[in-house]
Amino acid sequence: MNGFVVKPYLLKNKIQNYAWGTKNEQAFIPKLLGFPPEPNKPYAELWMGTHPNAPSEVQTDRGLLSLIEFIRAHPQEILGKQVTERFGNQLPFLFKVLSAGEALSIQAHPNKEQAIALHARDPEHYPDDNHKPEIAIAIDQLTALIGFCPDDEIEEVLKSYPEITHFVGMEPAERFLNAKGEARQASFKNLFSTLMNRGQDEPQRLETTLQAMEKRLQAKKILTEKEALFLELRAKYQTDIGLFVIFFLNLVHLQHGQGVFLKAGLPHAYIHGNIVECMANSDNVVRAGLTPKFKDVKTLIEILTYETGKVDLYEPPEFQEEFVYRVPTPEFSIRHIELTEGMLIKQRVNSVEICIILKGSLTMAYDRDSLTAKQGDAILIPAAMKEFLLNALTDVELFCAFVPE
Repeated sequence: MNGFVVKPYLLKNKIQNYAWGTKNEQAFIPKLLGFPPEPNKPYAELWMGTHPNAPSEVQTDRGLLSLIEFIRAHPQEILGKQVTERFGNQLPFLFKVLSAGEALSIQAHPNKEQAIALHARDPEHYPDDNHKPEIAIAIDQLTALIGFCPDDEIEEVLKSYPEITHFVGMEPAERFLNAKGEARQASFKNLFSTLMNRGQDEPQRLETTLQAMEKRLQAKKILTEKEALFLELRAKYQTDIGLFVIFFLNLVHLQHGQGVFLKAGLPHAYIHGNIVECMANSDNVVRAGLTPKFKDVKTLIEILTYETGKVDLYEPPEFQEEFVYRVPTPEFSIRHIELTEGMLIKQRVNSVEICIILKGSLTMAYDRDSLTAKQGDAILIPAAMKEFLLNALTDVELFCAFVPE
């Protein structure tokens, strides 16, 4: 096998220190990896994969090697035949631990066709031509805004918040309120795109309207959760149309193990929490609110699906050692494994996998040898391994990203 040793490999991964990451004693990623956080430094994401912005490195007998180069030298052994046939000699997913101490931007991701066009048109802001379907799974908990609310809740927003209705205008609002059947989605697209465009084109009017809403809500004795979030984020983002968008999105709370799939065109914003996240190998993000970064309102309006309704969640059964989050995209699935001390389970390997241990320690036995790994370790499992035996040395929890058959 070209001198390739069939065994699991420990990875060294890069941390992204985006401003919204957790800090100090709340910093989750340093705690996971076992090092003290630098004072007031945000620790936002741990990237595991081959994205050129932060590629992982592999611990080999010859020292650290870039995972990109390692795969390039041994594509069949690492990725497996089915992956190389479908995706070429490259890892098709990017795996992350994400730790949000404050709100991320309101955003959506393009589909494959849109990503190709955006990259060609604006490579500075859309650095690759790939789509970015992703799954978010709560490690402890996640509060997030995901997808547009059901129609009846949007109606209630227009009735309960006259500031929003006044800002967007009576004509788009009444058109939505009076629409029936198939016309509902088109009327909502008109309503939402009008809101976003006016937020961009009329900043002074937006500020005046936000002030009026802020003043009214501050006088209320009891606030809804979204109203409290509005006031919290208003203090940080000032004149930002995303403050109104909050009221049109589902506010969801994911508990340990619950997950949500974020398809192309679905608006979302993480508020706070710690998750594992997996996506197609892309960093394409279309932002339109709650961020100092580049906003692309025109593109966001183009790519949103405008589907309304409650959010579907993955709900793993309790007391199950292994649960697979199967997603409607070919690049990845996620396996969640929780074992009590002393448990043994056999794992079949059909494609490349990357595993991250969230707690505890284990041995991974393979071909008359074994690897011992602990909390914070990330492990590359090449497809050529075929199978291995997990032995929980303590209570252990890990997530593994792989390419489904």
